[in-house]
Amino acid sequence: MKKQHIFICVLCATTLIACQPSEEQRAAILVSDAQTLVDSGQWRQARIVLDSLHVTYPKQVGQRRLAKALEDSITYLEAQRTLAYTDTLLPPLLEQVDGLIKRFKYEKNAKYEDHGKYVHRLLSTGSNTSRNFLQAYVQDDRQTFVKSYYYGNTQMNQQSVVLSAGGEESVYQGHNHHFQDGAHHEVMTLEDESALSLLNFISAHHDARIRVEGKGDKPTHNWVYYLNEQEKEALSDTYQLGWLMKDINRLEQMQRVATAQIARYEQK
Repeated sequence: MKKQHIFICVLCATTLIACQPSEEQRAAILVSDAQTLVDSGQWRQARIVLDSLHVTYPKQVGQRRLAKALEDSITYLEAQRTLAYTDTLLPPLLEQVDGLIKRFKYEKNAKYEDHGKYVHRLLSTGSNTSRNFLQAYVQDDRQTFVKSYYYGNTQMNQQSVVLSAGGEESVYQGHNHHFQDGAHHEVMTLEDESALSLLNFISAHHDARIRVEGKGDKPTHNWVYYLNEQEKEALSDTYQLGWLMKDINRLEQMQRVATAQIARYEQK
């Protein structure tokens, strides 16, 4: 009786094991589930399922090939959606730039500069060589820069510039360049995100009195001035142009990547 009971248990266990789906079948179920998610537009969830298949069933080469093909189709669908998205957003941004760019002039020294720049007509360097001021411009590669100019009899080794307005204060640091031409000239440059942050402060406090304090390498090496209305207007306009150019650059990069992905898929 005991032997018969053991035989029955072994038979049931064998039958149960035989009824379990194989690794290939389980991998195929994941591919099917991912396809259902793709058909319903849930592309991110489909990728998660397919990633799980690759990790869990590395030896199921056939099903992994199907999974790779499905991943390629997801990339193609995403690229088509991205292209439609950029095609919708770019025209109005370019139209805004066309309206704003009229307040700027384009400057480029072909001998020394790889990129030209758009400088607000109220921020010309040539008419500001003997005073302390802020200049900003947007390059034709969509990068924004702010330069803090110092002019005086003492070398300050400019370390930072502090903007104050409406009870708020913000500190900005960049890399400094100095030279002597009768008096001391120093130019501290802020690039892209730092430049846009400074310009944002000015734009946000356009209606307030904005105090600018340059700071050197010693407590006594500082200087103070206030932005006039023309400067605030010009720097606020540069902020708008800089952000528009940044958004356009991001969308154009997305557009180029999507176009290349679509081309690769359609050539297969």
